[in-house]
Parts: sequence; structure tokens; C-alpha cells
Amino acid sequence: MKIAAIDFETANNSPASVCSVGISVLEDGCAEEAYYSLIRPEANVSRFLWQNIQIHGIHPEDVVNAPSFAEVYRDIVPLLEGSLVTAHNARFDMGCLKAACLNTGRRVPYLRYFDTVELSRRVFPQLAHHRLNDMCSYLNIELDHHNAMSDSWGCLMIVAKVMDLTGIYDVSEMLDACRTRICTL
Repeated sequence: MKIAAIDFETANNSPASVCSVGISVLEDGCAEEAYYSLIRPEANVSRFLWQNIQIHGIHPEDVVNAPSFAEVYRDIVPLLEGSLVTAHNARFDMGCLKAACLNTGRRVPYLRYFDTVELSRRVFPQLAHHRLNDMCSYLNIELDHHNAMSDSWGCLMIVAKVMDLTGIYDVSEMLDACRTRICTL
């Protein structure tokens, strides 16, 4: 089964204000950074908050010529549909996808997904924190935190490391063994 890890960055507190997306894919034992794009937020959610800029380093001028979410949507949906999707703090990223779709009149894709925060808590309960940067540091995964491509890759590598640790390479079986839920969007 194909696994697609997704990460969004936002311009402000609105989940519809997506300003970048990264998707990494694991299929048949091969992992790849599959897709990255800056995104020009829609006019109604285009105000960049300084706090967000400090987190991800994306400024309004960086996205002036970037594709809109509607344009990016055409590229990302085929990568996600038919995959088991994952994200670190999946509620945030699935919320961004849904909000951006609703804000632009796009169909919200039907997705099955799981959260690598939940997976990390189940497999590594001894750790004080399960944030993406903490997990990647613990598992020796290189990470440029809050770069959407790097974050999606880090998330996907957490899944790969847990598969190696458990010796279970069927993702559904591994999630079941680790008591990690599969949700739907």
C-alpha cells in the first residue's frame, strides 16, 4: 500500500491560508520526496502573520508568483487518493486541506489517514515530547523543521523507522500492532 505523508505551512491562523505544501511517498519499499510547492493564499486569507513567518520563513513576497491552491490541488490529489495518508499532528494538516478545499470550491478528497504523533506516543512512550523535531532527532532523521518538504519527509521516515523497529512492513498491520487509529477525511 502506498503511504503519502503531507505537511502544510500557513500564512496565519486560518487553516485555509496554506502557503506551502510538501508530500513524500513510500511505495513498494521506495521512498521519495514527491511534491513541493509554495502556494499563493486566496485573497480572503492572504494576510501573513509575523508569528507564522518566524516559524516557516515564508514571506508574502515569496508567494506572489506561486500557484494558487486550485492549481496545486490538481497536482496533490492524485498523490493522496489511493494512498494511506499520514501527517505529524494530522488534525492540523487534514484541517488545512479541508479548509483550503472549501475556501476555493474544490471537492474535499476522501482520504484514510493516520497521525505519526499518535504512532510515536504508542511506540516511544518513554520520550518526554513527541514533536516532529524531537522524533526526528531521536530517530536520527535529518530535518529542516517547518520546511513542508522536509517535514513530510521526516514524517514518512518516522513510519519507515517504526516499520523497521517492529519488523512489520504492511502499514495496516503495523498500525494495528501499534494501536494507532486510521481516520477518514
